[in-house]
Amino acid sequence: MVRVLVIGAGCTGGAVALHLKEKLGQVVHVWEKARGAGGRYTTSRETVDGVELKADMGAQYSSVDTKDTESVALMQRIVDEGAAALVTEGELAESAERPPSWSQYRGIGGQNGIIKAMLSMAEAEVTYERRVSKIDVKGNSWIVTPFDAAPQSFDCVVMCVPGCGPGGDNLNKIHGNWERKLSDADWRSVEVPHDCRFSVALFLKAGCKKNLAKFFEDKVEKVVSDCQNVELLIWQSRKDGADPDGPQVVVLHTPQGAKGNKQAALPRMIKDGCGTLGIPTGAVQASKIITWYQSQVTTNQSRRNPCHVASAKPPLILAGDYFTSSTFTGCAQSAQAAASEAARLLGESGPVESSTVEPKAVKQAELRVNGATESRGSGGDKSSSKRSKCAECSYNGECILDKTDGNQYCKKCWKAYYGKLPSTGMGA
Repeated sequence: MVRVLVIGAGCTGGAVALHLKEKLGQVVHVWEKARGAGGRYTTSRETVDGVELKADMGAQYSSVDTKDTESVALMQRIVDEGAAALVTEGELAESAERPPSWSQYRGIGGQNGIIKAMLSMAEAEVTYERRVSKIDVKGNSWIVTPFDAAPQSFDCVVMCVPGCGPGGDNLNKIHGNWERKLSDADWRSVEVPHDCRFSVALFLKAGCKKNLAKFFEDKVEKVVSDCQNVELLIWQSRKDGADPDGPQVVVLHTPQGAKGNKQAALPRMIKDGCGTLGIPTGAVQASKIITWYQSQVTTNQSRRNPCHVASAKPPLILAGDYFTSSTFTGCAQSAQAAASEAARLLGESGPVESSTVEPKAVKQAELRVNGATESRGSGGDKSSSKRSKCAECSYNGECILDKTDGNQYCKKCWKAYYGKLPSTGMGA
């Protein structure tokens, strides 16, 4: 059985996990840096007057191209799982991301419920709050090192994180020798322009029904053009079918190109949002703000491949909406292509016997000393050392020969990778 890792539990990652489960006949591992699934389908929760309220802080709906049969079929499976429902077109504000011929779906229990449904159907082994630090090729495997745990070995890795950009967990924030698999042209191609927005959730006490109904009329969303800090307002509670007489939730989005500190922006957005809605700021019982540094792709990606094979052996594939479009269909297209490539490449390479690098495990190594070799734990003459160049950081000095790949590594790189040095008396 091969070991496959999907990095990122957003829309693309969830779909990749599901497709790989069906193509390989086995569950896959999914690592997600956040506390839960969703990515830009994130849903926050807050309790007001004993009532639990939720707020979709990213994508408000899942946009599905009715002409794309695969994404239509995938969404239908999610609907059948009870995790999504079709939205009446007249309830929504007009948006360039929502062409008239497309269908819109809301997540039951929040937009992140759509991702949770795909991961559930995939029976994926998901680890949350697992952020990746490094990815290195060693022989026929990828050694993936998280910030919080020991490295593990995988036969295939699919990276479903945003492309290069200002966010905290983009491709350019994950280091290791995998980076050498991309040419300069490849790196330029994954640096795709996105817009930047702030999103604010206002959790309101009961008694706002009249003012909200006057502003939104028969809509769930409304776009305003005369407000500096707010562009789109969503009546989340109406969207979810909640009791309008109880506590309410309204989500605000800034115009494209948000800048500055989000905490400094929060009081301005609350003031402008409440003023636009005609409610007092005292009605706000709690609030939350998120910065979306890479909110939506702003360029036409229709001519690009829906994913990128960075390495064929062992397979490492990049996938995400930056190859297609910031829609459910765009994510589904990239996921389908990435899963197909992964299955094909794993099939071509034949069965692979895989093993996990256990915590603090140290593989057999040899230390070059005075032209001789010293095996792990053997002790030896270290009166003088032979200078070598570290294959990881290019340090020139005393290095350890890693028999798994034939390269030599300095003490710092060895310890960062394996957790401790071989028993040769080299010190920490």
